[in-house]
Amino acid sequence: MIFFIIILLCTGFIALFYIINKSNNKKNHRIQIETSPAIRNNPVDIGLMYFNGDGVSQNYKQALEYFEKAAASGYAQGILYKAIIYYEGLGVKADVEKAFELFEIAAQKGNTKAMMILGQIYMDAQIVEQNYQKANEYFLMAARQGEGEALFNLGLIYLDGKGVDKDYSKARVYFEQAAQKGNMEAKTNLAFIYMNGQGVSRDLEKAREYFELSANQGDRKAEYNLALMYWNGEGGEKNTNKARGYFEKAAYQDDVEAQYFVANLYFTGNTVELDYKRAFSFYNKAAMQGYVKAQFMLGQMYEEGKGVLQNIDKAVYWYEQAADQNDMNAQYNLGYLYLTGKTSRINLQKAYDYFKKAAEQGYVLAQFNLGVMYYKGDGVIQDNHKAAAWFQKAADQNHKKSQLILGKMYLEGRGIPHDHQKGMELIRLSET
Repeated sequence: MIFFIIILLCTGFIALFYIINKSNNKKNHRIQIETSPAIRNNPVDIGLMYFNGDGVSQNYKQALEYFEKAAASGYAQGILYKAIIYYEGLGVKADVEKAFELFEIAAQKGNTKAMMILGQIYMDAQIVEQNYQKANEYFLMAARQGEGEALFNLGLIYLDGKGVDKDYSKARVYFEQAAQKGNMEAKTNLAFIYMNGQGVSRDLEKAREYFELSANQGDRKAEYNLALMYWNGEGGEKNTNKARGYFEKAAYQDDVEAQYFVANLYFTGNTVELDYKRAFSFYNKAAMQGYVKAQFMLGQMYEEGKGVLQNIDKAVYWYEQAADQNDMNAQYNLGYLYLTGKTSRINLQKAYDYFKKAAEQGYVLAQFNLGVMYYKGDGVIQDNHKAAAWFQKAADQNHKKSQLILGKMYLEGRGIPHDHQKGMELIRLSET
């Protein structure tokens, strides 16, 4: 909680939450308060010196003494900082009720930062019951004083219908006002509004324009989506070089989708020189963030020794990470590794378990392999009926070997009723 308040005290705004494309994703909450002018001759400025350790040793108790003097003189900012100290328990015993009262007093005195904090408290139910209406009221108060972040948050409230009826038109208006004040996230949200035609006619050109404005301010989601638009020629010219540049910018800001896209470019040599090492690097970045497709690709690269020394144990590790997220490709590959003994030893039970997981998701080779295991009794009790059932599932996906084996099983009446006509049809189908 200390981090929530302290880290924001330097640059002058609160980032309450960040939702793109109707999601509920949030940024880290940050309260940033403008600090002192050049000459620090009032209690607030001196208090800030001790609060931030600016030119003196950081001392919250000393800071509180000066903030209390400022508060007693009616300085709203002194009241605000006094509230923050009690809210976070900085040098004193935390007292959130007292802090809340002080935030309200500071807000009543017109302090926009206190309004924003109260809006956030009501939005996130931090020390009071969640109340979107009250949050809306405080954000509106701050917005009326020209607070760009408040305008942005109001846009989010109407975009998502939190405590109000969902209204894309109102959301757009608030985002436009926030964008005019330079709010980066508002521009990104406007881009999505025009891209998705939310309350407006779909306009890819305008969406691209807003993505470009936000990307130029360093918003990674804007960079990624602008890259896609350049890549696909949506809303303007197609330019793969520009697209790749924006993909990499977003990737270096830890946008996981951009990392995976860039990795694929280097892995396939698409518009760039084939480079397995660079591909591995970007896959690794995405995999470390839990991106399942990247985890699978890392497993494959370790298995094949592409861009990295071959290491079956690490291949198994990354396949397992992906398999735990129900990636059927990883599940199948694990099954195959255990079936063939490419791991330390053959493990038919594990092979069966992973094949079954993949097969139940429709992975045709896993269905075929399960059929073979039941047909031969490898790792399972031999069961022609179950073998035929799995071969049928694979045959239905036009798997030729399954069609052939199943056809012969019908001819022999092995595990299924004898059916000469059906057996011949499947055999002929396997040959086409």
